[in-house]
Amino acid sequence: MEDSLKKRYAIKLLANIVNGIINMVMVAIVPRALGPLAYGQFIYLQQFFTQLIGFLDAGTSTAFFTKLSKNIFRRELIKFYFYYAGTLLIFLLSCIFFLDNLELLSYIFPGISKKYIYLAVGFSFLIWFTTIFVYISDSHALTVSVESFKIFHKILSLFLLFVFINYLSFDLSNYYYYYYISLIIFILFIIYLFVRKNILTYSIFSSSINLKSLIKEFYTFSSPLFVFNVVATVFGLFDIWLLQKIGGSKEVGFYGLAYSIAAMCFLFTSSMTPIVTREFAKSYEKHDLKEMKKLFSKYIPMLYSVAAYFGVFISFESENLLMIFTGETFQEAYPVLIIMAFYPMHQTYGQLSGSVFYVTDQTKLVRNIGIFSTLIGFFITVVLIYYLKLNAVGLAWKMVVIQVISVNIQLYFNSRYLNLKFSKFVYHQIFSVLVFVLLAYVTNILMLELKNKLIEFLLSGILYTFLVIVSTLIMPILFGLSKNNVNLKNMFKKS
Repeated sequence: MEDSLKKRYAIKLLANIVNGIINMVMVAIVPRALGPLAYGQFIYLQQFFTQLIGFLDAGTSTAFFTKLSKNIFRRELIKFYFYYAGTLLIFLLSCIFFLDNLELLSYIFPGISKKYIYLAVGFSFLIWFTTIFVYISDSHALTVSVESFKIFHKILSLFLLFVFINYLSFDLSNYYYYYYISLIIFILFIIYLFVRKNILTYSIFSSSINLKSLIKEFYTFSSPLFVFNVVATVFGLFDIWLLQKIGGSKEVGFYGLAYSIAAMCFLFTSSMTPIVTREFAKSYEKHDLKEMKKLFSKYIPMLYSVAAYFGVFISFESENLLMIFTGETFQEAYPVLIIMAFYPMHQTYGQLSGSVFYVTDQTKLVRNIGIFSTLIGFFITVVLIYYLKLNAVGLAWKMVVIQVISVNIQLYFNSRYLNLKFSKFVYHQIFSVLVFVLLAYVTNILMLELKNKLIEFLLSGILYTFLVIVSTLIMPILFGLSKNNVNLKNMFKKS
């Protein structure tokens, strides 16, 4: 018997909170320990290979998760996708080896040692490969078991990081070695769990599969995305390469740090993404569009507002946050963080709204929207980074603007498909952000400037949260709720 949606969300949320807290600690110590230059190189390599693996993935991991969520008894999908993952790794290493022998690596990775490049390949693959295991667990509704281990694993990893920093000569190489150990431990445990649950069995890997049929099935799903993946990868790599070339590793480090801090407000909403996607898949398999419409209307505005609540506060507190986490070293990154803090709120919309396209096999539409948005983004990048020399600030603006554009185009088509009112969702996006901005501004006016920035930040957060709660009771629409959802009498009755 599978766990309820609420229970799965609760444990994912708890895991994400722990993950968020530990990520905060890591953001506070790793950039400072590595220094702006090495941290910038790490971010550049991470961004580069994430984009490249995303291209080689070509939407197949989404196809794998969607198809397995619809029918968990299709065990041949697991064997097939493990073969695909192995092929992807071999191809990736072959490409880097080929470029190395042609002495082209220095042009693609300016000022970065070959050693770090090879280490980054394995690191990026392991990060991607762990998501495949999480997809398998979510499709089988094993969220509680896996997320419980993730909490323990994250705490263990933090202690391991302290050992590396305090007892070893902590440099970029050792930072990669730390990640290798941590990720391999996680993968080995998940394999053990899957074996116990009879998800991974000898029969799966010993039995024959209709390779031709499976390739055709995945090709049908992913082929419309191929052109988009090519465009997105080329221009995504161009973005980070141009920033490295024009601004240098230091600017890449500022962008990466701002992105890492901003992503913390995504931890509450990302908990629901795979769970809601699975529910969409199940509803669509039953041809229950009414349930899909209900899920879309309920969760997307609510989770957008949760992300906006955190994002706006981070934007207003960007200078204090950087002082708390990194001291004076990365203070120049605060204008980047002010802008990047708005990125996760529409990223939430993008992931949840985008999942509808994948579940309903509308991948051609994903391709068309993606290519259109990417091409606009290219021109914005060239203007802001190359001509205006805005460096990390320019890339932050580009990311936010393109995210807003692409997400609302997606929303328009999903609203039509599910017979929902598009203007209602757009109004909620604008209204909720404006209210949060006003409340954050009022908080800033009321708060006194203190010497201890951590205390100032915490007190600001308490005051801001209080104002948000009061505003939500007065205007439930702020979180996409009706008056019945926040009726005080009903709340007391339930308790």
